[in-house]
Amino acid sequence: MDDIRSGKIPASEELKLAMDYIEFKLNDADVFINAEKINKAVELIERYFELKLLNWELFVLALVHCYYKSKDMVVFDEFLIVMGRGNGKNGFISPLIWYLTTQYHGVKGYNVDIVANNEEQAKTSFEDVYNVLDRTWAKSKKFFYKTKEIIRNVKTGSYIKFNTSNAKTKDGKRTACLVLDELHEYVDYSTINVFTRGFGKRKHSRIFKITTNGYVRGGVLDEELEMAEKVLTGEIKDLGLLPLIYKINKKEDAENPDMWVKANPSLPYFPELQKEM
Repeated sequence: MDDIRSGKIPASEELKLAMDYIEFKLNDADVFINAEKINKAVELIERYFELKLLNWELFVLALVHCYYKSKDMVVFDEFLIVMGRGNGKNGFISPLIWYLTTQYHGVKGYNVDIVANNEEQAKTSFEDVYNVLDRTWAKSKKFFYKTKEIIRNVKTGSYIKFNTSNAKTKDGKRTACLVLDELHEYVDYSTINVFTRGFGKRKHSRIFKITTNGYVRGGVLDEELEMAEKVLTGEIKDLGLLPLIYKINKKEDAENPDMWVKANPSLPYFPELQKEM
């Protein structure tokens, strides 16, 4: 957080505001950050998915594990993560949802529904998890059941499913974690409402809205960004929304490779990505 505030890590104006907002939320004496769960999540994800979590991913993972002690509720129940193309948002959300279904997260029936506008996008994170289970099946079969349509943790009874915008009905009361992938593709909230109706009944329910900026104007993403601005500027203080907006604010920054990290925080770790850009 200090590196973003000081400018050591180039960041969008929205992300700088988010640092103040996060500090304000976490300064509440009732807030507990579960370091034990954070460390276990990092260990499991890095071991099973054979990756090294990046700084921005570790940051989000830590914020997932912030709780109000008196109410046993999460501090942030909705994450809006906006970033540039090629940054690996699914590469992070896939191991995160896998972990959330395990006994180490500690919530039984922590059902995960992934929603996207098309089946290919909806299946991206599902298939990431499926492939990891396939590779580690000698060990994972003790803990998971899998088909091409559903992944279920046998210890917690939690599932991972993918859904498309064609879904007409959905019992949101069964869902504990909702992933809305590529939010910018939604023109209105009709599909989202199908999945959020009744949502939030499960313990520690969370929504992850992950997206690039896209080209649809006047749609869902623009409305979400307006709400994010109100939260970050302090106009609205009582929501569990956490906006993490990685973007370039100034036109001249788009022409300066040193500033591209503002939109793509993974860029310093992957030189080949910088070449593509």
